[in-house]
Amino acid sequence: MRSLGLSFTANQRTDYLEALYLNGKEAKAIEEWEADHSESQVGSLSDENAKHLHTGVRLHALAGNADRARRLLEDLFGLFPEPDRTIMMLVFRAHTSSKMEKHHDIAKDLYFQIKKHLGVTIGFRDYHSCFVGFLEARMLNPAKDVFQDMVENGFLATSNSRPDVEDTLKELHLLYRLGTDIETMTSIALHAIECLPPSYHSHLYFDWMKLTVVKKSPEAATQVLNMMYQYGSAPETVHFNLFLHAMIRTKESPNVLKAENIGWRMIDEAHKASASNGSLQSSDPQAPRKLPAADVTTFALIMHHHAKNLQWEHVDYLTRQLNETSIAPNHTIMNVLMDNKIRKGAYVDAWAIYKQLTNSSKGSATAHVFPNGASIRQLWKMLRLALGDHSTRSDPNLPSPRDLLKETLDWWTLCWRRPDASRFRMGLAGSDSGAISALMLHCFSYTQDLPGSLIALHVLRHHFSIYPTEKVAHILQRQMAWVDLSRESSAMRGQYFHSMSNKRNAQRIKGIYDTVLRRRLEALDPEVAMKMTEEEVGDAGLNTLSEFVRVVLAMRYGADLTEQMIEGARKSVGFAGETGDVSAYQMEWGAGEDV
Repeated sequence: MRSLGLSFTANQRTDYLEALYLNGKEAKAIEEWEADHSESQVGSLSDENAKHLHTGVRLHALAGNADRARRLLEDLFGLFPEPDRTIMMLVFRAHTSSKMEKHHDIAKDLYFQIKKHLGVTIGFRDYHSCFVGFLEARMLNPAKDVFQDMVENGFLATSNSRPDVEDTLKELHLLYRLGTDIETMTSIALHAIECLPPSYHSHLYFDWMKLTVVKKSPEAATQVLNMMYQYGSAPETVHFNLFLHAMIRTKESPNVLKAENIGWRMIDEAHKASASNGSLQSSDPQAPRKLPAADVTTFALIMHHHAKNLQWEHVDYLTRQLNETSIAPNHTIMNVLMDNKIRKGAYVDAWAIYKQLTNSSKGSATAHVFPNGASIRQLWKMLRLALGDHSTRSDPNLPSPRDLLKETLDWWTLCWRRPDASRFRMGLAGSDSGAISALMLHCFSYTQDLPGSLIALHVLRHHFSIYPTEKVAHILQRQMAWVDLSRESSAMRGQYFHSMSNKRNAQRIKGIYDTVLRRRLEALDPEVAMKMTEEEVGDAGLNTLSEFVRVVLAMRYGADLTEQMIEGARKSVGFAGETGDVSAYQMEWGAGEDV
C-alpha cells in the first residue's frame, strides 16, 4: 500500500506485520517494524503508538530477541502502565527459552515484576506460565518459589478434595522432572513438605519413597521413614512396601535380610489384626514406632522374593497365612500364586487359581480379580511349559492354545477402552513384543495347530499392534516340518533322525517360504516399497506368512478344507478380523503335492 501512496491504519499495519512473521518471514517483519519505529514519535501517548510498541514486543519476543523485547516492554510500561499479562509472559518466556545464563537471571527479576504489575489480578494461568518457563530453563529454585506462591496464594492445595489433590500433585510432578538425582529430589520433597498442608504429606512421602526404589537407595528410604516419624506422620503400609522393594532390589544380603524381617513382621501384624477384626491398628502419631499391618502387596512382594529363591516352604506358609486373613487378593498376589505353582510344575493348579480368582459369575462367593497383562502372559508361559512336558501335554484340565487365545481376546475386549490400556498391553507384550508372539506360536506348535497359529498372528496384529518377526517365520517353518515321534520307540526316533528325513523336510518347507517371499517381493513396486510405513511393512510380512501357511495347508488338504480349517479356528477364538490378503483358492500349489 505504501508503494501506491496509501497508508496503513495502526491495526492494519499490526495485522500485516504479524501475518508476515507467521508466514515465515520473521526477519522482514522485524526489519519493517524497526523502520516504522524509527519514524514514529517516540514517547507519544497515542493509542497508535501503544499498538506499535505492543507489536514490536511481540515480534522480538517470539523471535527470541530477549534483550530488545525487554527494553521495548520497559518503554511500553513507561508510557502505558496498565498491565498486559500476555505481553509480559511473552517477554518472560523469551528469557527462560534463551540459552544464555544472564537471561535466566533476568527472568527471576521479571517474575517479581509480573507479580507486582498484576497484583491481585494475578491468576493460576499466570503462575503456571511462569512455572513452566522456569522448568523449561531447568531453574529449580525459582520453580520451587513459584510452586510455593501458588500454594500460599490459594491456587493449589486449598482443600482435600480429590480434584484439588490431583491438581496439586500434577504441578508437583512437573517439578520432580528437574530432579536428576536423589539429592535434588530430596530437596524438592522437603520444600513441598514445608509449604503444603499436613494432609498432603502422605502423598509426598509416597512419591519420595518411589524415587528411592527407582534409584536403588535404601539409605534414602530409611531417612524418609525416619522423617515421617519425626514429623508425626506414621508411615503407612504403602510406604513400607516401597521400602521393602528398595531394600530387596539392591540384592545385597544385609538389605535383603532386613527386608525379609520387616516383611514377615508386617504379615504377623496383619494376622493379628485379622484375628481381632482390625482393632490393633493405631493411628496415634505419638505411639511407639510400630510396623503397619501387611496388605496384599506386602504378601506378594515377600512371596515373590521367596519363590525366586526357590524357598517353597515359605511361599506355601505365606499362602496359608493370606487365606487366614481378611485381605482380598488382587492381580499381584494372583500372579505370584500362579508363578509359584508354575515353578513347581503344577500347571493345572496354576490354571485353577486363575479360574477361581477371575471367576466373574453372578452370585459367586469368590473375590473377583481382574487380570493384568502379566497375568495373561503368565498363562501362556504356563501352557508352553505344560505342553513341553509329556506328562501334562494331554491333560484335559488345561486349556488348549485356542482356549487360551480366546481367553486373551475376551480379556482384551474388557481392557482396550480403558485409559490405562497401554499398561495392560505392555504387561502382556513385555519390553520385547516379539517374545509373546514366540510364546503363543510355540504353544500352537506343540498341538500341530497351524490354522490356530495363523489366527494368533492376526489377533496380535489387529488387537495389540504386534507384528511377526523373523523369529516367528522360523518357528512356523519348524512347526510345519516337525513330525511327532513322542509315542514311537527310541529306536524308531533314532532311525528317523539318522535318515536325515527331518533335515530334508525342513529344507522343503524353507524352500516354499522362500518362494512365497520372493514372489511377493518381485510383485512389489520399488517406489511403493520405499514409501511404505512401518505399519505397512509389518502388514506385508504378516500377509506373506498368511500365504505361506495357506500354501502348506492347501498342498496337504486342498483349498476347500484349508479355508474351512482357518475359518473354524477364527470362529473358535472369536476373532472377527481378516486372516490374510489372499485365500487358498488363489494358491498356485494344489493338494497332494509333496511337502
